[in-house]
Amino acid sequence: AYVALGQIDRCQAMVAAALQLDPNNVDARLLQVRLTAGKGDFDQALAAVRAVIADVPKSGAALELEGELLWAGKGDLSGAADAFGRALAADPRNLQARLAMTQLMLAKKDIPGFKAQVKALAQNFPGSFQAQYYQVQLAWIEGDLKHARDGADQLLRVAPQYPPALQLAGAIELDSGLVALAQTHLAQALQIQPDSPLSRRLLAQADLRAGEPGKAIKVLQPLVQGPKADGPALGMVAEAYLQSGDSGQAEKYYGLAAKAAPDDVKAKVALALLQAGKGDSAAAFSQLEALAATDTTSFADLALISALVRKQQWPQALQAVSRLQAKEPGKPLPSLLRGRIQVLSKDMTAARASFEQALVADPVYYPAVAELAALDMAQKKPEDARRRLEAFIAREPRSVAARLELAAVRQQSGAKPEEVEAMLKDAIAANPEEAAPRLALVEHFLVARRANEALAAAQSAAAAMPDSLPVLDALGRAQWAAGDIQQAISTFQKSATLSKSPEPFLRLADIYTKAKDYNSAASSLHKALETAPQLLVAQGRLVQIELARKQVPAALKVARDVQTQRPTEAAGFVLEADIHLSQHDWPAAIASLKTALERQPSTAVAKRLQALYVLAGKPADAEQFAAAWMRDHPRDGEFLFHLGSMAMDRKDYATAESRYRQALALMPQNAVLMNNIAWLMSQRKEPGALPLAEKANQLLPDQPGLQDTLATVLAADGKPDQALVWQKKAVAAAPDVPGYRLNLARLLIATGDRAQAKAELEKLAALGGRFADQAEVSKLMQTL
Repeated sequence: AYVALGQIDRCQAMVAAALQLDPNNVDARLLQVRLTAGKGDFDQALAAVRAVIADVPKSGAALELEGELLWAGKGDLSGAADAFGRALAADPRNLQARLAMTQLMLAKKDIPGFKAQVKALAQNFPGSFQAQYYQVQLAWIEGDLKHARDGADQLLRVAPQYPPALQLAGAIELDSGLVALAQTHLAQALQIQPDSPLSRRLLAQADLRAGEPGKAIKVLQPLVQGPKADGPALGMVAEAYLQSGDSGQAEKYYGLAAKAAPDDVKAKVALALLQAGKGDSAAAFSQLEALAATDTTSFADLALISALVRKQQWPQALQAVSRLQAKEPGKPLPSLLRGRIQVLSKDMTAARASFEQALVADPVYYPAVAELAALDMAQKKPEDARRRLEAFIAREPRSVAARLELAAVRQQSGAKPEEVEAMLKDAIAANPEEAAPRLALVEHFLVARRANEALAAAQSAAAAMPDSLPVLDALGRAQWAAGDIQQAISTFQKSATLSKSPEPFLRLADIYTKAKDYNSAASSLHKALETAPQLLVAQGRLVQIELARKQVPAALKVARDVQTQRPTEAAGFVLEADIHLSQHDWPAAIASLKTALERQPSTAVAKRLQALYVLAGKPADAEQFAAAWMRDHPRDGEFLFHLGSMAMDRKDYATAESRYRQALALMPQNAVLMNNIAWLMSQRKEPGALPLAEKANQLLPDQPGLQDTLATVLAADGKPDQALVWQKKAVAAAPDVPGYRLNLARLLIATGDRAQAKAELEKLAALGGRFADQAEVSKLMQTL
């Protein structure tokens, strides 16, 4: 009883008292052995239990304890099997020895031996729960999934809260392809026994199979934190990041997994990744390839694939996937990875075939279904995507990811908001315990600016899961959107209390900033930085708040703290430049950006510095800097894009078009560049604008800015009716952009619809000073 209460000292006192009364009492002596072993002294414990066996040779409890000590304490599986065998020879109905021998056969991967023990268990203990449990496990191991599933159902009827039975049922459902049901069983096992590494690993496997790598990462977090992180769990986290496309985090966790098992091949993989991180790519890849060739597991292969993808070395990455597939024939992951690499290298036909192959290997492998649906959408086949996802949901009705993706597909295909809303509500009904569909419904209402409905959905979610941090965040945002500022503040404060995350404090800072309560905003940001002292987003916002409070020295202190924390990065010097800009101190701002560029050369900082020269009235310096940057970075299309936009702002259309065309040569699929060139050509009445504008809309559909340009080009090309169609699309997509509406009015006039033109112009006139081009509105009104 004292052991069960964790009061080991009092247990020791009771055992000592018992042994004083009867030094030969077997129960007391064996309990003393267990106490000794509990202190880690296995040699002394073994000597003591063998002394008991010498006195009582047929003591099944003593023989069974000897086996336990040899197995758990010394790693001597053969010696343990001998001890359990002697215990069973003395008493074939010794249940504990029989169960120990059964488990030992599994640990040794001795399937014939395991089968013999299961048979003996059923003969000696017919109808027992233990016999049924191992019979189900044997059916599963032998691939008889039908009998395994039926047996698991019977086990759960008898013991619905028994974690090993739930774990076994989950593993069986996973192999049967019923991934959502596996997730349910394993989540329940983990809820009952949250410290079970096995439940966490199995649930993470199910989450990965379901295409939910984020959930897998969250489930595995307790196993990968701290100095004694679990090596297999770290490897699974790395796989989850690889599945989600985050190669950088995948490499990080492969490295951590290697450190957790320094004698494993993983250590060598980590070393190779470290070399790659330091720039010694050739040696690193050579080492990774050698490891992948000799490693019988997939670890080195996956690390190599991850590194090659980050380097955009597509042919080599595909070769590495082929090696992985040879090691894991019949598994879906290699085909999934091959398809993703082919998508990145723009080989969509081959990618589709690879994803289909992944589904041949595993028909319920959702990541491949999701990739195929994405290809369908990219290739303008929304109905194919819909049918594909609906077929998967028919087979896996509890798949959250598939239901949410189907809702997104329908929304992108032009479905009515009510239809999307109904689909999200169906997802909630199918998975009432899941936060994701509830959060998606709240977001759906927020995007549609239906604040009251968003608030109702968020309140319903909070009632179902009151301590969920994502739900609290959604509730706070919905309260804010609905105008209930005090409730939003209260919600974010509760979230801040429950979590150790800076995010709630950032939300609070946003609310206070909008209310111009800069003191409270600064206080919230300081609290965020207490939680995460180097959180750059909080530091950047704090600079802006201090400037709003006219506390320039305080703002400079934040910027210089960032410089100290990140001495090789540009961030702190960019913040300092922002501060000098707010004071119109152009020389100091230029000096700060120069230092930023020296610390960390980047196109983003280069664009800012060139623009700052112009703002400071130094066009010659701007030109000189631009020429120097392009000389050193001749393939920087983004910087050329910037130069074109700067020329556009000063209405130097010839230079703008020239710069844009140079950038397009480097970025031939950039739809915005095509759009801008088409607009400039139409303004200059150059031929050939229409094909560019049409291609821009094909590459980047449903963008009102691009639709507006296409309408302008069509009108200039003498096609006002077609132009009107596209202009109406632009206004429908962005009704709050008055320039689009003004262009619509012009086209309505040109096509003879004077009444509708007048209606549009009246809407613009009602804006008053909020629309700067009222003179043009008045001029057009006079023509009607």
